[in-house]
Amino acid sequence: MSTTIDSLTPDKIRVKEAFKRLIPANLASPGLSQLPRGNQNSRANYSVDPIQYELLTQADFLREYDVNSHLINSMKYYPNPFSKDSDNKVYQKIKSRVAVGFQSRIHTKRLTALIGNNVNHRLIRGFKGEDAQNWLADFREGWEEKSVEVAIHEAISADGKVGDAAICFYLNKNKVGWRTFSFENGDILYPHYNRFTGELALFGREYTEGDPDGEQTTFLDVWDDTSYIRYKKTLKNNEKKEWEIDEPKRPHNFPMCPIAYHRYGAPFWSPSQSLIDNYEMALSQFAENNAVYALRILYTIGEEMEVISDFDGTPQRIDSSDPNAKIGFLEPADAAKSFETQLFALERNIMRSSFAVETPEIKSGADMSSLTVKMLFADSYLKALEDSMNYQMFLDRATELFKYGYGVEVRHRSDYNRFRVKAELLPFVFMSESETVAALVQLVGSGVLSKQTASELAYNAGYGVADEWSRVKNEVHDEMVAEAQVQKATKQPTNVVSSTRQNQQ
Repeated sequence: MSTTIDSLTPDKIRVKEAFKRLIPANLASPGLSQLPRGNQNSRANYSVDPIQYELLTQADFLREYDVNSHLINSMKYYPNPFSKDSDNKVYQKIKSRVAVGFQSRIHTKRLTALIGNNVNHRLIRGFKGEDAQNWLADFREGWEEKSVEVAIHEAISADGKVGDAAICFYLNKNKVGWRTFSFENGDILYPHYNRFTGELALFGREYTEGDPDGEQTTFLDVWDDTSYIRYKKTLKNNEKKEWEIDEPKRPHNFPMCPIAYHRYGAPFWSPSQSLIDNYEMALSQFAENNAVYALRILYTIGEEMEVISDFDGTPQRIDSSDPNAKIGFLEPADAAKSFETQLFALERNIMRSSFAVETPEIKSGADMSSLTVKMLFADSYLKALEDSMNYQMFLDRATELFKYGYGVEVRHRSDYNRFRVKAELLPFVFMSESETVAALVQLVGSGVLSKQTASELAYNAGYGVADEWSRVKNEVHDEMVAEAQVQKATKQPTNVVSSTRQNQQ
């Protein structure tokens, strides 16, 4: 069955795989599966042990990210206690609730480790010699001019929050542009793939807009390999209409579906979510304990107690005629140490579970070596290496779509078809700039690295511009021309003098 705009109705397009998390199996006896026990010759039907999931929504992910909507603020999860007084009046005690933004910290650390460096572009096939470098410099300039780095950042950032995201490339008056789609921006994304090749064949984007009259209109943008169409459905007075065509089908002028889509499937902090909930519960209980025992509790034992208080109720003097009367303060047990151990263990494992490393305290003022820094941030670096492979196909598609669109814009589509460039995400670690420059100078000086490659590496490290190597060659050429002109000017008078002497002789 083909996957095209004409073959699928809007309702069939609006289908996607659910977001889910594994949950433990409900077992009557301990074990790792529901299969019966047997010996080494036993055979089993593994379909009797289905995997069970907890179904989630992308709204759940956003609630986890926003510290104001954490579970600790839910009255069902952490309810306030109620009590009655002697008059049967019900009172609600407001508990201390503490929410910590671990999710945003983990998201920022994972995101920066992955795309802290600009996307690296290198030639893999196409032109040779200077033409290849000229086209690579031209491509890089277009990449910077169109701010595609921002598109990559927005897409991966949203993917790490809500589980999926997409970049849409378009041609408007033969000018290439892009947009990012994600649930964070109010979009619901519906990818559909070719069953044989696995390539993205059709993509739907659903979003809702309202007007001042309270009329809500839901739109569905759809792209396939050749065309674009938009449907709409209006909700007025709680009456939904059927889908109708808002913009008729028209070509999008790309050789493939102009969408680069990626689905991470869960937020970056997902492995740490249960630990974060436990941490906030423990921290809230600790805050509640401190609030109860923040002021010492006064107790009195005896008869005929007369308490003299000031205007705010604070006891100033207590008199009693009972010779056995006792007055004192309750000393609470010190629970801070046990809470401190629990919170430290939870916080440490929260960061570990998501491969996010807390910035270490540096006591020395000297620059640290690259190896030392990599070891300190090894967990984040290794996870970023894995994530770079996860996003490689997404990056390849975004690069291919931009290359085609930019080739149309600069009117060199056939040349850009022959031009092959590879895009890569190089994980970011804190590096000493002086050490990076010294390493490049040493490699070039020893003859194991060309100046051209060193120029490209320096560009990736933040030095120079896209056509830096061309500038270096032009400067060398200008110096050679100037030197030749000086030599020619100094030789010419010498020749004149010598010829004059010969004539005199």
